[in-house]
Amino acid sequence: MSYSALHACRTLTQPQVAVDAAVAVHAESLLNRAAQYLRLLGVEFKLLTFVNAMIPICAALGLQFVTFAITARGLGVAQFGAYTALLALVGVAVELTGLGGGDLLVRAVSRNRASFQLYYGNMLTLLAMTLPVVVLGGVIVAIFGMQSTVTVLGVSIALFGEILVARMSASLELVMVAHEKVVQAGWIRMLTIAVRLCVAAAFFILFAQHSLNGWIVVVCVQAIIVSAAYVVLAAKLFGRPIWALQTGELSTGTSFCVSQSARAMQSNLDRMVLSRFADDAALGLYGAASRILQLGLFPIQVVMRTLSVKFYVHGAHGLKASRRYALQVAPTLVGVGVFSALCVAATALLAPLVLGRDFAAATGTTLRLACALPLIALQYPAADALSGAGLQTLRAHIYVAAAVGFGFVLVAGVRLGGINGLIYAFLLGHLLLAVVLWVCTFVCVDKKPTGATLIEQLPP
Repeated sequence: MSYSALHACRTLTQPQVAVDAAVAVHAESLLNRAAQYLRLLGVEFKLLTFVNAMIPICAALGLQFVTFAITARGLGVAQFGAYTALLALVGVAVELTGLGGGDLLVRAVSRNRASFQLYYGNMLTLLAMTLPVVVLGGVIVAIFGMQSTVTVLGVSIALFGEILVARMSASLELVMVAHEKVVQAGWIRMLTIAVRLCVAAAFFILFAQHSLNGWIVVVCVQAIIVSAAYVVLAAKLFGRPIWALQTGELSTGTSFCVSQSARAMQSNLDRMVLSRFADDAALGLYGAASRILQLGLFPIQVVMRTLSVKFYVHGAHGLKASRRYALQVAPTLVGVGVFSALCVAATALLAPLVLGRDFAAATGTTLRLACALPLIALQYPAADALSGAGLQTLRAHIYVAAAVGFGFVLVAGVRLGGINGLIYAFLLGHLLLAVVLWVCTFVCVDKKPTGATLIEQLPP
């Protein structure tokens, strides 16, 4: 080959080599960024723990969907509508039960493992004290506020059983999380759902029963047995409870309770409002869509339970540190919310096939409600950033105000546009709450220390 040909070939290949080098550097930079983000997830978020925790959670989601399908088909649209209104009330009432004792336990044990028996006893004592009061209040709301078509006795039994098992299951999950046993917490949830699935299959399929009153009684018996087993299990694993009320923590626990109850109201108030203005059949269709949406909340909740302890650790250094951690994990939470929304949308398409033709109208409602999941996911890190930094009272005030405003927005939506208006009001309410919570993490000041707490005084 001549010198001129070699020179021409070199001239042509040099720009390509430069381009290839630039592409390689850019690719290496992207890989480094991805590796850095994965390291962040591995250290702060415990990605492997989350993946392991998601295995039982995904299984639990599948079991819960099957349980929901069997229950809906077994009861029929109208009876399921009456039942789903009571379940919406349970979703709020369960957070009022115990006055935040479970959250106090997580905070205490995350800082000092020796405090478990004191705070476990405190949690159980508060549960026993508040459960009858909450059930009575729930009966009044259901009969006079929501105008439930279920009898007073049926409402009482339903609320007692559902609140008891939901509270004890959630409390045992919190106990596991406090001891950094996140995977085991997921298996507790799966066990609770698996037992309910067996009961539903026996009642509706094996014995071919379809009475709502009969189902309520069976669920109550199952709830008492499972709850007693959970109390014993926690005592066996981590120590017997010390039956003493931590009166100095009542105000903080109440703040947790109010905050969590107001948050729960954001997810359940729509069905409670609709039960006042619609018949059981319409409520059954909307309730089916809402129950599918509730399944999409589980992955978001398990992520937050994995992270909840970390917020208190970072929050010990002030709101700025807690907010920084919230910003780090927020993209992950939103990603989980989007993933959950897609799963809910896919599930909605199966509603007519799984639930029956009577529930076919629930598909469109579910698809629109699924848009709320990323907005709900965005609320969690900002809210926990406030709690972690000691601003739990502020968080409680925000949620109470949001719950009141949410109620007015939902009522206006259902009066102006029926179920469609209710759906758009539901989405708007969650968007506004997310904005308010994140604004507060930037504009609020740190809470000044008030001295040593019982947790700090206990020996390590």
